[in-house]
Amino acid sequence: MKTFLVLIFALAPLTSWGYANFIGHGYPSCLNCHFNPFGGGQLNDYGRVVSATAISARTFYPDNVSEEKLAYLSGFLFRKPKQDHLRLQANYRGFSMYQNPGSEQESKRWITMQSDIRATLKFGENDKFIVSGEYGRVPMPEFPGEGLNEQQYYSRNYFVGHRPNENFGIYLGLMDKLYGIRVIEHIAYSRSNPRVSQNDPVHGISTHFLTKGWEGGISAFVGNLEQEPEYRMKGASGMLEKTVFDLHRIGASFLSSKNDFQRLTSAAIHGRFNIKEGSAILSEIGQTTKSFEDNNGNRTSRYALLQTSVRPWRGLYFLTNIEYQKQNIHQDDYSVRIGPGLQYFPIQRVELRADAYNTRNFSNDNTRKDSWLLLLQTHIWL
Repeated sequence: MKTFLVLIFALAPLTSWGYANFIGHGYPSCLNCHFNPFGGGQLNDYGRVVSATAISARTFYPDNVSEEKLAYLSGFLFRKPKQDHLRLQANYRGFSMYQNPGSEQESKRWITMQSDIRATLKFGENDKFIVSGEYGRVPMPEFPGEGLNEQQYYSRNYFVGHRPNENFGIYLGLMDKLYGIRVIEHIAYSRSNPRVSQNDPVHGISTHFLTKGWEGGISAFVGNLEQEPEYRMKGASGMLEKTVFDLHRIGASFLSSKNDFQRLTSAAIHGRFNIKEGSAILSEIGQTTKSFEDNNGNRTSRYALLQTSVRPWRGLYFLTNIEYQKQNIHQDDYSVRIGPGLQYFPIQRVELRADAYNTRNFSNDNTRKDSWLLLLQTHIWL
């Protein structure tokens, strides 16, 4: 049953509140706004203030509501962020998914993909010690089947952390692997190929360092302990980025893991580029090799990602995704996915998003129709 649930998660096109394109606002490090230094998960106090005063639009606020007032109300349940020990956050995310809209094969579903609560405890001078985690409902499949008719619950990350100084931290628990750019599209080839999507967290230990001009980390993990032992992907991963021209980041990542059935190794180079006024360009090129114990199905795949994020005015972002995937570098077949997106934060704590994806497969042996996917999302957090 646990293995089946993990498969459901891996196939689900989830997104998280951790946006790499915010380097366009001058934030190259996720540590600025998140308790997790590699991004995702709960926002810290500074992240909430940035969301209120730089990310979200002012359209629905009167002119006499100052930025200081918005910052004052950015805490949990519209409270002022306080310098106490406990931080709370609640999230809901759902979307309408249209597959091949306008065709005879059109299908439509509403999916509640995220419904959870998050909590972080902070201790010590300058919050040297933290305990953080989340707990929420498992998204139900369209056809639950036997044993899945009752609502399931889960925790997809929890960890303890210690930062003896501002330049170094060590974290232990259930966390995402360190690899590549954490783009908000979890169906991206750059996340599905190396298996670093929303629901591929692992139990392990991670280090994080941040110096002038450099940021990175190394992680060793024993797989997800909720899975059966033979399926747990054990291994290590790491990422290193360098700041160039004060505004941009270039870097590289590696990942190596295996279980009783397969071995996976992956490497990538990536860049995040600030084009000012809240706009950014993200790019990643990588290669993943999967080998199996029976030597059946061994292959090396290659992928590439280019994403632009343009902010015409505060609160609104136009996204364009261009992706490439070659599932086997020794064959001619490849796929290209292109899609525009619109991301809008009308007020603090509310995100509306629309994405359209066109996937085209190129093959000498067969011809398949393009597939289309339209996602309309609503995200609310407190």
